[in-house]
Amino acid sequence: MTGIDPKQAIRNAIEAELAAERFYRLLAESTDDEDSRSFLEDMASQERDHAKAIETMGAKIVNGPLPAHPVGKVEAIETLPSWRFVDGISLADALDVALAAERQAALYYDAFAESFTGEMHKFFEELAKAEEDHATRIIQRQAAS
Repeated sequence: MTGIDPKQAIRNAIEAELAAERFYRLLAESTDDEDSRSFLEDMASQERDHAKAIETMGAKIVNGPLPAHPVGKVEAIETLPSWRFVDGISLADALDVALAAERQAALYYDAFAESFTGEMHKFFEELAKAEEDHATRIIQRQAAS
């Protein structure tokens, strides 16, 4: 993850979260199962909220505006594109997809954390932990299902 400045790294993280929101909304549309749809719509809302929080915190850290666009392909950071057009997704499948996506995002943010020092390191380390916490909640939901 070298070669990207802090402002751009934050913009990429925001856009990754917004891509995850779109991904979960598409998955929600692909199922007739109410539990699956509800879970996926909730995940989409959480991703939108996470993007807003990252933007707010990130702008404070870098003391100024962030770039308007991401650099590179951020759509696949917290999504699994192979699932994008699957019909009839079950709750078990939705949980599996969400778990894999959250773990993938945690790895991405861990890599960014290792690329920075100081406040930016801590910022991305906290983002990675948030994704790991999401994964833990999904695992708990799997156990309860």
